Amino acid sequence: MKKAGITLLLLLIYTSYFVSAQVGKGSLVIVGGGLNPDNKEVYNKMIELAGGPEKAAFAVIPSASGVPVQSWVSISKTLQSYGVRADNIHLINISVMDDDSTMDADESKWAGNGNDKRLAKTIRGCTGVWFTGGDQMRTMMALTSTDGERTPVLDAVWEVYNKGGVIGGSSAGAAIMSEIMIGNGTSMGALQQGIIRDNGPENEETDALLLSRGIGFFPEGIVDQHFNQRARIGRLIVALMNSREKYHLAFGVDENTALIYSASDRKIQVAGAAGMTIINAAEATFSQVQGLPEITNLSVSYLENGDSYLVNTGELIPATGKKATRGNEYYKREHPVQSGILSANGSTLRDVITLNLIDNKGTDSISNLNFTDHENGFLLTFTKKPASQGYYIENAREEDEYSVSDIRMDISPVKVTMTKIK
Repeated sequence: MKKAGITLLLLLIYTSYFVSAQVGKGSLVIVGGGLNPDNKEVYNKMIELAGGPEKAAFAVIPSASGVPVQSWVSISKTLQSYGVRADNIHLINISVMDDDSTMDADESKWAGNGNDKRLAKTIRGCTGVWFTGGDQMRTMMALTSTDGERTPVLDAVWEVYNKGGVIGGSSAGAAIMSEIMIGNGTSMGALQQGIIRDNGPENEETDALLLSRGIGFFPEGIVDQHFNQRARIGRLIVALMNSREKYHLAFGVDENTALIYSASDRKIQVAGAAGMTIINAAEATFSQVQGLPEITNLSVSYLENGDSYLVNTGELIPATGKKATRGNEYYKREHPVQSGILSANGSTLRDVITLNLIDNKGTDSISNLNFTDHENGFLLTFTKKPASQGYYIENAREEDEYSVSDIRMDISPVKVTMTKIK
């Protein structure tokens, strides 16, 4: 791994840079991006957590967006369509980007508004706060100082959370939720190039994994978004393995889907159209082979709409009506066809561990080859364990929804020799 020799030193410096951790008392709605206005499961739950349509009051912070006014208008209209009163939805005008749709204003001049005590007062009067999508680094720039201190606006958001309110965000608004934040990078770039801590001019074009500070509302592990759609399992695993002194769990949230977290009982629920992946590295091992990472004995679980996960016990609770797959597998494929899952153009992680493994009596293990060039790559192996469980239910669209718990995952760098068949 590039710069591997200084990984531990960087980690120690990096973790000491965080402000003291704080645990909120409310709820979080962490959306993996691409939240559609018609996603009733997510919007209704968020509004319920904020006090219901009549009482809910939302502060919208568009700091991550490149079009902050447009982002504010969009979420405001959607919340109103679910019954939230217009005068209870407040624009918190913080941005580092100008919105080209407003010809008479320059929203980049809002950059210093994180220190505006009037905006902080508005937030304190709300029962919910929503962070828009965009670039998560912009939000961190706008709401924290260079030494990690919170602005008055961010202090006010924490007050809402500590009073039992709901904090939500999509895409970039999800990335900021964990204390260790993924800023950029691809799965293959993370495995090949390792980690960087600065996205200055020399790093702007790299696929390496950028790690930075997040706000830390979610205390249970690292969060990633656009997860299944953009094949981000590799980068999330690298982030987790380099942060194991602090966390052993990481959570990848798919698009149009929410991880809903209750701080009081440390319970996670999944709502929306796709799913959430949990990586557990508590028993994983990490080594290097010719400068590349070899990671073994990870545990992978997958949840969809209506499923729950209890962080205290590690128990997955499938949605009502789901049936077990073990001993009742639908498929019997000894060699299921699939291509590399570290590319967004290949097979998805979901397909590999659901259709091709947990619901398939034909095999107990699947290997997934991902090329980095014509002769090198990473082999991902997924294996059923005695404790592995799967559940399924057919939804109204006649599609199966799955839950999967405790699949073993191993990642190994490999060299491939190919011979043309004659």
